[in-house]
Amino acid sequence: MTVLSLASDNEIQKAVDAAQSYYDGTADEIYRRIWGTSMHLGLFESQDEPLPSAMQRAKDAMIGGIALHQESKVLEVGCGYGALARQLVRNFDCAVLATNISQKQLDRAKELTDAEGLSDKVRFEKCDFHKLPYKDNSFEVYWSQESFLHAADRVQVLNEAHRVLEPFGLLAFSEVTLRRSTPPALREQILKRVKSPSMWSKYEYEVHLKKSDFQVEKWVDWSDNVARTYGWTLKQLSRKESEIVARIGQEAFDNACEGMQLWQQAAKDGYLGWIHVIAAATNKSTT
Repeated sequence: MTVLSLASDNEIQKAVDAAQSYYDGTADEIYRRIWGTSMHLGLFESQDEPLPSAMQRAKDAMIGGIALHQESKVLEVGCGYGALARQLVRNFDCAVLATNISQKQLDRAKELTDAEGLSDKVRFEKCDFHKLPYKDNSFEVYWSQESFLHAADRVQVLNEAHRVLEPFGLLAFSEVTLRRSTPPALREQILKRVKSPSMWSKYEYEVHLKKSDFQVEKWVDWSDNVARTYGWTLKQLSRKESEIVARIGQEAFDNACEGMQLWQQAAKDGYLGWIHVIAAATNKSTT
């Protein structure tokens, strides 16, 4: 069942422009120098584990829930610098179409992929996940890591994911969630950090996945890792302050630290969470 979209075209475009401005702006310098080639939350085994290995564990856990092979066709939205796409090609020799709205990230992703000699299997395209320019039933897997938080209309994003997936194709995603009881002033501050118009709670994801004809096959709560992720990044920001300030200026650096401290505390207080979900696209015509 296709659920009616909730946002106007203008609202969607504003969200797209805001996300593009965020990732093409000073955030790009911070992500490159702190996160590296992957820009996600980490699944930690210990308090002092470095974020890069924790991020890799999260990716590996997600990949472990889907059965990929050489003939698989994967669509990734919010691909960042293309780290996941390259890993899938190395591991499974499958075809990956990796998309993003940030041209700066796409350019870097292409450079890294060309350097590894994987450009014959990974294609990068700039597009908006609210309106995917791809045919129905085109992909076996739709992949997203912490990109839905930028959507103006997550219902439409889920509709599009369902449309482009093959019958019983898999939606594999991880996402930051925001508790519905979050005080309005705090909610506004949380959203402001990443220029997001809104964020869903865990309950809202559960409800809307069902309404959009996705059958949940795996649901894991990784919320304990959000505060750890930002604790690690704040330590790295402090260590590399002079290097980063030279690139983006003191005001932008201070704003970034303030935003991450806010997210770290909001996670500790139980307002911010993190889920990993794998869901199959049902009620699709096979003709």
